[in-house]
Amino acid sequence: MILYQYPKSENLKDESPITIRPLRKEDEKILHEYFLRLPPEDRMCLRDDVTDPKVIENWIYNLDYDVVLPLVALDIDHIVANGTLQFDPVGWTKHQGEIRITCDPEYRKKGLATILIENLMQIAADFGLEQLTAELAPALDEAYFLFEKLGFQEVAVLKDFIKDLKENYQDLVLMVKNISP
Repeated sequence: MILYQYPKSENLKDESPITIRPLRKEDEKILHEYFLRLPPEDRMCLRDDVTDPKVIENWIYNLDYDVVLPLVALDIDHIVANGTLQFDPVGWTKHQGEIRITCDPEYRKKGLATILIENLMQIAADFGLEQLTAELAPALDEAYFLFEKLGFQEVAVLKDFIKDLKENYQDLVLMVKNISP
């Protein structure tokens, strides 16, 4: 299986060690704790209300690595970043995957999000995917520049396309990266 290399250790820019591994069912509590630590403005742009324990429970008990592959970054025993590769192995988008990522503010600017995205891109390539997408709200400037640095290009801005958790309309920026050889 593609996940044979996990868990694996990585060092951040400041040389502090972290562990990258797939999310497991027993991570429900620490995943919820992680999302509660994110600032409200970060959670506002997520698709789901991650403060709701039922949302996390649903994710955990419906884990299916053949459709959604979540990786977590751990500092000892607590999650400090979460990234997912979402894909559909059948249908007209079977060659595409979507990357989603969140990172604890205390671990930003240390290279953690880059490490997580690079791991997800490698997994996507190993799965034979050809394109990756990232969907962002414009409020997520840091994420935009990170994806751009990693070779993603903005291909569309859909005006007032999404509603944040406060029911405010937001634009949606679509970024794409081709990863086929």
